[in-house]
Amino acid sequence: MDNNTINATVKALADELLAAQVEEARSRLLDDRLVDLAAAELDMLMAQADEIPLGEVVSRQALKDVVRVFAFELNLGAGVIALAGDMAQQLHRTAQKDAPKLKELLSNNSASQWLNKIVELGEFRRLILDKIGHSVTLHQFVADHVLILIEQQITQRSPNWLQELTSNVDIENQQGLRGRLKSNVRQKLNSRVRQQEELLERTLRQAVAKTIKKSCSDLAQLDESVWHDAIWQLWQVVRDESVSEFTKGLDPLDIEEFLVLGYNEWRKIRQTEYIQRLINTGIDVFYNAYEDVPLTEVLEDVGVTRNHMLAEISRFAPPVIQVLDEHGYIREILTRQFKPFYENPTTLAILQRAIKHT
Repeated sequence: MDNNTINATVKALADELLAAQVEEARSRLLDDRLVDLAAAELDMLMAQADEIPLGEVVSRQALKDVVRVFAFELNLGAGVIALAGDMAQQLHRTAQKDAPKLKELLSNNSASQWLNKIVELGEFRRLILDKIGHSVTLHQFVADHVLILIEQQITQRSPNWLQELTSNVDIENQQGLRGRLKSNVRQKLNSRVRQQEELLERTLRQAVAKTIKKSCSDLAQLDESVWHDAIWQLWQVVRDESVSEFTKGLDPLDIEEFLVLGYNEWRKIRQTEYIQRLINTGIDVFYNAYEDVPLTEVLEDVGVTRNHMLAEISRFAPPVIQVLDEHGYIREILTRQFKPFYENPTTLAILQRAIKHT
């Protein structure tokens, strides 16, 4: 047998072996026992993972790189963002239909536990009240609105002649003696009114600031039992309310805007050094705790068990493989994977030596 014949025979044998291996692998993937095979392989992997610590498989930097991509760099596509509108419509309708009462979502026992924890935050509560009490912006805001209310009341209750005298009419257009007398009275009265207004405004702003500071100080000094009783009574009032009661006044557009605004704000703050430092600190804490811990224990601590993994394989693998095979993709994938081996000169040389020795 000459070399050309041998080469042709070797090539034909390689093609036959490739086709046979592709079909054998395809049949195993399509076999009803695929899940059983996957379970056996998973058990072998878990047995090996029991001896391999996290630090040998994943480096600290690799873990940070993954978080960086998904937390700091990944952006939702325009299609998903546009979907927020449809999602808001559905969420709004779903939230209104057969909405449970608050007590059905949060039991008295759970509410009591949350309440106890909130009441324990005495120092935090005092800090917040202190910030509110000394907020100049808040003082100005309250005083401005009180002044507006007082002005409205004065205007409504003032007699017509006083309103006329204090109105902003052009006094230079007044004619005759009566007009000049009226202009003089208006000028004196306006001057006096302005002085009283300025005094009233200063006094009121000082009183508002003093009242807010004292109220916040008094609240901060309240005993924890008073806070506990007050919040508990509030819970007793609202616990029988339906969840839908708290969504009244919100329409789907409001929900959509909240979703979009929240996502846009997250995209901004996630780029700040502060937020990235916080997340990276969390990664360091996690890695320091689990670097030398076997993979199986890490998975168990994060709540991923063998049953979880096997359930996901059973749920997705068989139908996905079936669809891929119906479109001819399984055979193509396997052929691409195995073909380089059968075209490798080393493999062909092995087949050639086997043919010569037969």
